[in-house]
Amino acid sequence: MTGKASCPLALPGTLPGENQRCRWRLPRGVTNRIACAFTLILLLGAEVLAGGPVQTTSVAVFENGSDGYKIFRIPSIIRTASGDLLAFCEARQGGDASEIDLVAKRSSDGGSSWQTLQVVCSHESFRQLLPSGAVDITVGNATPVVDLLDPVFPGRIWLPFTLENDRVFVIFSDDEGRSWSDSREITAEVKREQWGWYATGPVQGIQLLRGKYRGRLVVPADHRIGMDGADRGDEGAQAMLSDDHGMTWRLGAVDDNYSDDLHANETTVVELNDGRLYFNTRDQNGAAPGTRGIAYSHDGGESFARSSVDGYQWFEPAPSLLDPPVVQCALLRAASVLDGDGDNLILFSGPDESGPSGPGRSDLRIRFSTDETQTWQDGPLIHVGPAAYSGMVRLAAGEYGVLFEAGDQQQSRCDRISFTRFTREDILRGDSDSH
Repeated sequence: MTGKASCPLALPGTLPGENQRCRWRLPRGVTNRIACAFTLILLLGAEVLAGGPVQTTSVAVFENGSDGYKIFRIPSIIRTASGDLLAFCEARQGGDASEIDLVAKRSSDGGSSWQTLQVVCSHESFRQLLPSGAVDITVGNATPVVDLLDPVFPGRIWLPFTLENDRVFVIFSDDEGRSWSDSREITAEVKREQWGWYATGPVQGIQLLRGKYRGRLVVPADHRIGMDGADRGDEGAQAMLSDDHGMTWRLGAVDDNYSDDLHANETTVVELNDGRLYFNTRDQNGAAPGTRGIAYSHDGGESFARSSVDGYQWFEPAPSLLDPPVVQCALLRAASVLDGDGDNLILFSGPDESGPSGPGRSDLRIRFSTDETQTWQDGPLIHVGPAAYSGMVRLAAGEYGVLFEAGDQQQSRCDRISFTRFTREDILRGDSDSH
C-alpha cells in the first residue's frame, strides 16, 4: 500500500500552510576461534567486517522495482522530536533526469522495521509551473532539518528541495511527517541570477545549538554557472539560512571562486564546539589532491572563512583519510561535551576505496574524529559491496544509524537503500590510523 500526497503549491501572498494541506577485517589464534566466529555470523545473520570489526544487520528500506518505482536514490534521514525516524529519498523511473518524486518511510522502532511508502511531493503537482508539454519532471534533493527550538512549533520539520535542479522550494510538517504543508518557492531568496543548476544537500540540514546564532537553520547546497538546471558548468557550494524558524530563507556563505583546483559540489555541515561550522564537500573532478574539500565558517554560515592553504580561497583539500571516490558523503555530530556527553565525536560516512571491493563506489565505512575534525580515524566498515550516497542519524545515547545506497557484493551497482545501526563501541574498535 502506498500513500500519495499532491504537495500543492502555496498561493501568492500566503504563508505555507494557509492553503489545503497534503497528506501524505584474521586475528592470530587457534582454529576454533575462527569456527566460533563463523558460527556466530550464521546464527545472527549479520556481517562481521574488516577494519575494526563491526557486527551489523542491515534493513532494506527502499528496494528498486517496488512501490511502482524503478530506482530509489539520494537518501537522507532525520530523527523526529518523539524519536521516530524519517527516511527520505528520490523515487525515480530512470536516471537523474527522469520522472522523480520525493518519498519517505517512517520507523517507530529505531530502524528495525519501516512503514509503507509515503509520497511527500509528486512531480505531477508541479506540472503547472513548467512549460506546456514538459516531460520527466524531477523533484529531488530532499534536505530535511528538525527545528527543536521553535517556541511555537517545537519539532517542526522543514524540507527544502528542488524542482528540475533549478528552482528551490520548502515544505514543513507539524505532525512529524505524517502530513505536509503546501510548498512555497524560495528561489529568488537563495539563488543568484547567474546560477543554473541548483541542488540542496542532499543530506540533512542542521540547527545551530549554541552561541549568538542559536536556533539558526543551516542547509548546505551547491550550484553551477550556466543554463537553468544544466548538469555542467563551473561549480560552487553555498548555505541557505533561516533565523526565523523557517518562515523566511536567505543565501548565506557562497563559494563563488571558480578558478582554483577544488570544485565544491555536494556539501555536508556540522557545528563545532567553538561555534564554527565545518563544511565538507565533494570535489567534482578538480585538480586538487584527493576528492574532498573542507571549509569553515566563523559566523554561523553567513560566509566561508578564507583558507590558509596557498592556492585555495574557501575550500581546501581534506585530510587524506577522507578520500572516498567522487561521491556525496555525510557528517554527523554524534556527541558533544557541551551537550552533556562524555566526549566529543563527529562522524563521516562514505565509500572506502581501500576496502575489500577495491576502487569505486563500494564498501561503506564510518570515519570519526574526537578532536573536532582536526584529525580523523577509520571506524567500522558497515557494508561490503556497492555503496554510494548516505546520511546518518543519532539514535539513543551511543547509538547511531546510517541510511545508504547499497548492493550485494556480487553486483556491480546499488539496488536498494538500506539502514544499519552501529554503536560508539563499534566506532572506537575501528582502525587506529589518524590523519
